[in-house]
Amino acid sequence: MTDTRRRVKVYTLNEDRQWDDRGTGHVSSAYVERLKGTSLLVRRAESDGSLLLESKINPNTAYQKQQDTLIVWSEAENYDLALSFQEKAGCDEIWEKICQVSALLSVFFLWSCDLCVFVLCQLSTVYVWPSP
Repeated sequence: MTDTRRRVKVYTLNEDRQWDDRGTGHVSSAYVERLKGTSLLVRRAESDGSLLLESKINPNTAYQKQQDTLIVWSEAENYDLALSFQEKAGCDEIWEKICQVSALLSVFFLWSCDLCVFVLCQLSTVYVWPSP
């Protein structure tokens, strides 16, 4: 039986501010050497398993968890992404991973650069801001 918890649709926001469906797949997280960090990976579900999305988790990115099954973020100016989960449990798992990676990267950044950054993971948003 296929695990449906992490089954997602990938969307990008177009220039008309409408969401375009980029495909369906299964999301996971893994360290990607080429990107030098933990990334969200979505592989196509119904075809050859090809990579549909590869997105490095960045502690400076404002990820938003909306409703119970949607995670939204911006990768670059005018490039917004969304993952729409089939099940709440899968959304919760990936959200927790985003929070963990963002917090770990921020702690490392604090330690290595003496820059005070505070990360707070709430149920809906990761907030990142410099401390006074």
